[in-house]
Amino acid sequence: MYAAQLHDIVHQHGVQLHSFADDSQLVRHTYLRDIAVAKQDMVQCIADIEAVSSSFRLKLKADKFEVIWLGTSQQLSKISMSERDLQLLGGVLCSMSSDKNLGVYLDTNMTQECHAVKCTSSCYYQLRRIRQMRRLVDDNALRTLVHSLVTSRLDYCNSLLAGCSVKVIARLQRVQNNAARLICNQPHGSHSALLLRQLHWLPLASRIQYKLCILMYDVYHGKAPSYLRELCHVCNDDRLRSTQRGNFSVVRTRTKLADGAFTVAGPAAWNVLPSDLQNSASRTVFL
Repeated sequence: MYAAQLHDIVHQHGVQLHSFADDSQLVRHTYLRDIAVAKQDMVQCIADIEAVSSSFRLKLKADKFEVIWLGTSQQLSKISMSERDLQLLGGVLCSMSSDKNLGVYLDTNMTQECHAVKCTSSCYYQLRRIRQMRRLVDDNALRTLVHSLVTSRLDYCNSLLAGCSVKVIARLQRVQNNAARLICNQPHGSHSALLLRQLHWLPLASRIQYKLCILMYDVYHGKAPSYLRELCHVCNDDRLRSTQRGNFSVVRTRTKLADGAFTVAGPAAWNVLPSDLQNSASRTVFL
């Protein structure tokens, strides 16, 4: 009830709102020439939210706010650190270099390096704990522990890793290799590719493409959320064979960062699939 008016207030200032169960996020897209206007819109939007909250006898706490600027390194280098700060609720809110969003760590340049570091650190901690109890559990229990505590972390939101650098993928791939060695009880220097094939595990890069294809299957058959369906458009040029196959248009980009966007990575992964696989009768058959 208290948050019911947030959408109306936010939209008046040209700000986008993402609402969650116990959190709300404000997003404002801007160009370098319009930074001052964007900051003013955001500050005024929060001021109006504070006024409405006060009418309900609620208080916004400045220490609960977090702000992060997202963009390419070239763009962000043109913005000084003082310009990134916001004057909110009688204080100064400093921008952050990285922030956790629904379990994913986002850095300012969207390189996912921070997320890879945090994920590998957590996975290695779990692998060390599992290795200590390896002799106390059977093989099935060992696989269950690795899947629930390690590979589940590697697979969580891994579609965001599309278009990442080789360094980021390699860092996470080493975690999967060590997990395979633990299950197969092999030494550290053993050949990981053979172990992955033995366990029927896709390498990390293939798992990312697999996740993208699953999301695109739901988009193609109209089962995905509207915010995903709106990002992808089916080819509508009757002169192209891709239209008859049901392919999606791939947005042309000029930067490596943009190649990782779902509007690019999703359709690109879907278009290379065979037609019979795209037109699978059900999601179970597709998987």
